[in-house]
Amino acid sequence: MNTRVGQSGSSLIEVLAAVSIFAIIAAGAATGTIATIRGNSASRNTAAAAALIHEKFEQLRAVDPTANPTDLTPGAHQDPANPLNELGLPGGIYSRTWTVIAGSPRKGLAEVRVTLNWNDRGPRTLSSATYVCQTATCS
Repeated sequence: MNTRVGQSGSSLIEVLAAVSIFAIIAAGAATGTIATIRGNSASRNTAAAAALIHEKFEQLRAVDPTANPTDLTPGAHQDPANPLNELGLPGGIYSRTWTVIAGSPRKGLAEVRVTLNWNDRGPRTLSSATYVCQTATCS
């Protein structure tokens, strides 16, 4: 190959090598970006589930135990608004249930375990428990 004096440039081989290296780096960056987006989505869904559990705890704690509320009767309960969205309104991906165990850990208290189920590239579950009064004086 003859080159002229004062003429510079890249050969086809150099350009192809540079494009190949760029393509490999771009593919790696795209894979990392997709994993980050999926992780953010999973974190957002888990945080929403934790907030829905806490919301149910607060609702049950606010109930007057002397009125014999149906939500605090022993046994399993389902949220009538299932499936819930992130705000606790109907029409989302979350299914909320809770179980009341009377007299646990002692008489006058009930253990309440709230569980949320949803699908996020597979079934997911988050569960937590609290104690609520079943009598006016919690004794």
